[in-house]
Amino acid sequence: MDNTYTKERIIMHIDMDAFFASIEQRDKPWLKGKPIAISNIPEERSVVATASYEARKFDIHSAMPVKIARKLCPDLIIIKTDIDKYRKESSKLLSIFNKFCPAVEQTSIDEAFFDLTYTVKNFDDAKDFAIKLKEFIYNSLHLPLTIGISYNKLLAKLASKLGKPNGLKIIKPEDADKILEPLPVGKISGIGKQTERILKEKFNVRTLGELKKIPLLKLASVFHSQAVFLYNAARGIDNSKVISDYEKGNPKSIGNSITLRADTDDEEYIKSTLKYLSEKVGLRIRVYHLYAKTITIVVRYKDFSTFTHRKTLSKAINSNYEIYIHALMLLKTIWKGKKIRLLGISLSNFKDHIERGLFDKEDNLQTLEDVLDRLKMRFGNKAADYGSVILVKTKGMI
Repeated sequence: MDNTYTKERIIMHIDMDAFFASIEQRDKPWLKGKPIAISNIPEERSVVATASYEARKFDIHSAMPVKIARKLCPDLIIIKTDIDKYRKESSKLLSIFNKFCPAVEQTSIDEAFFDLTYTVKNFDDAKDFAIKLKEFIYNSLHLPLTIGISYNKLLAKLASKLGKPNGLKIIKPEDADKILEPLPVGKISGIGKQTERILKEKFNVRTLGELKKIPLLKLASVFHSQAVFLYNAARGIDNSKVISDYEKGNPKSIGNSITLRADTDDEEYIKSTLKYLSEKVGLRIRVYHLYAKTITIVVRYKDFSTFTHRKTLSKAINSNYEIYIHALMLLKTIWKGKKIRLLGISLSNFKDHIERGLFDKEDNLQTLEDVLDRLKMRFGNKAADYGSVILVKTKGMI
């Protein structure tokens, strides 16, 4: 007889509400209650990094061109990204997290998972824990956040999504099916617009309950390796562990991918998406104070065929602009003009310093803004913009 006792997992997910925008509204009281968007370069040809909830009421979202955002909301206020400030706030958050729980996995600058399995007694105790942590963070940093609690990471993140903004939601095992089944499939992180569309076209599936009825082999015939994730997600299954920074040390790789809203061969749209991804991975690598010597891009086409291309650089990088330029060069070598459904960038082979040559000067290490300004002066405004989706065809990739 096996007397091993396995305690039910209790996982908590914290997601800061419109993190960058909330910081700016806190630091500039006149912005409170107003629609604002954060953008790396606050010009018409830039893209939105994040938007306040006041702006989201106008359907403004991340990666949207500022030009389109202004049309949706003429009163929109554009604030220039202050990466150093946001990174400092993220460090403060992690410090608070580690005081409350030893098992914390920070997954991005404004998100983290907690494994509370051996920190609290049950879900009611977890709720009390979350309320105290939420109040402590708000009193310390004056920033809103949402907390989700469940028995695995997938559902804890779903709970925080359902609880937004500034909420607290718990999905207990006995309630999971009732909560999951009526939800649109897109509510699950990892199921994007394209997957939603294909599920509807191929299987007439709109909800997680309908997805649950599709056999794994049928899903595999269309989605290949992604089928297992879809099959498990519909059932609320996720066995991944919370891995603290202490356990994993510095990451071996840092990457982001995005499924496009529609399969496209529009060059400007693809380039602007690549710029958006460059900014995302650039921010994440700078959080760890690392530099990457290897860059990889992933391209998935309309037919789900997937290709990767990797390059080891002569000099380690961590600026958004350098990441974008190298990613664009890699894309140029493998993209044959077919319609793309997913793009991804990942960085690896990390160094904790820049390797400089014998004659390199110390003052060559500029802030991101300085680099962009210098490139603009040398090559013109277009060279350093985080471009928008301009629906005009161009002839060359660069």
